[in-house]
Amino acid sequence: RPPVIRPTRPLVLANKVANRREQAGEATCITEMSVMMACWKQNDFNDKACAEEIRMFYDCVAKAE
Repeated sequence: RPPVIRPTRPLVLANKVANRREQAGEATCITEMSVMMACWKQNDFNDKACAEEIRMFYDCVAKAE
């Protein structure tokens, strides 16, 4: 014989989905960081040669905060 289950709320699907918070520590600006690091690797880690990529990465980080 199956166990008796008494739900506290009706077993009906809601018309909306709960708004879940973004998980803490979720990575942002990964694309910009990858482009910047690839530029550094191609240019022997020279900041002057990669100034535009570095600026784009810092702009992205500023927007994310």
